[in-house]
Amino acid sequence: MGKPRKYAQAGEHGKPMSEKESRHGFPTGLTPREKEVLALIATGMTNAEIAEQLFISPHTVKNHVTNIYKKLKVEDRTQIALWAIAAGLVSDMPD
Repeated sequence: MGKPRKYAQAGEHGKPMSEKESRHGFPTGLTPREKEVLALIATGMTNAEIAEQLFISPHTVKNHVTNIYKKLKVEDRTQIALWAIAAGLVSDMPD
């Protein structure tokens, strides 16, 4: 069995405080695809809409969402959206 994974610590508003962050403020554990899914969740898209946008299956989106929950230590889509806003990934004010 492999080494246990380490996840980023979340601070105020769910913003990551990990020592190991990418230059964009994401925990290094998030894959590029998970970052894409994270951004689309934060805009309010459903799994089906994300799947269509990224040309992947809804099941694959669900897997990415589950991984994001675990890595960011959040429990729902609202927390993911708040985390993305705090990280500066999306604007908190609609156009």
